[in-house]
Amino acid sequence: MATKTKAMQNRLSTKLCGMANDLFKTRDAKHFLSIPLTRKRAAHYIFERSHFHLNRRQCWSYVGATAPFDIKQIIWDHEMPELVGDSERGVENHWVLGMKEGAVVGLTPKDFNNPPSNGTLVCTLAWARIASGSPWLEGISSSAVLEIANSDAIVKGGGIARRIARKMSRDLKIPLRKQASNVEHIEVDIEHAGMLFDVIKAHVKTKEDEAMVLRGAARGLAVNAAWYGFLARDMETMR
Repeated sequence: MATKTKAMQNRLSTKLCGMANDLFKTRDAKHFLSIPLTRKRAAHYIFERSHFHLNRRQCWSYVGATAPFDIKQIIWDHEMPELVGDSERGVENHWVLGMKEGAVVGLTPKDFNNPPSNGTLVCTLAWARIASGSPWLEGISSSAVLEIANSDAIVKGGGIARRIARKMSRDLKIPLRKQASNVEHIEVDIEHAGMLFDVIKAHVKTKEDEAMVLRGAARGLAVNAAWYGFLARDMETMR
């Protein structure tokens, strides 16, 4: 029985890695990544991403509220550096990192007080609804699969932080060392990608558990793809 469970868990983890790679094969992701960056377009993306980061904090809180104790601990460990930074590594919290990266393309701290675009608003509401209205195993999958999709160790060609970093370097001549948020996510999301795999090992025991993980992952990635589509349509109108 234990051997069958282990085999199921391994198949599930492999399937999730495939789903994360497939995100970048979607029409919306391809469209978004095909658009050359200008400073205005980069500023739009960095600003909208700041609201994505705020929404991540919201979603993890929703999931943690109903998750078992060991999962609450995993979420806490994940969220601490995101919210308050990592003093040992000398890294500030993710909100500040986003503002620092935004400053390179002309954004000011005051700009980050503005509301997001309609597309980002719709997508963040959708992610929050999945996290708050689903069983915890489905909810955590919908959020954690986005960490897998940003892992250079899993996604061929790199996660979104790596891909945007390359575009900023190529299109805007902004070196990676000046991309505070991209640098941090390129590094830490390799480790963060393992979160869902740890959850699977500890809590996925049945076909029903497996189905919840897959359903959550599919929904989280579907919203992510739609968000890229919204961003692309907005950015195409900018010069």
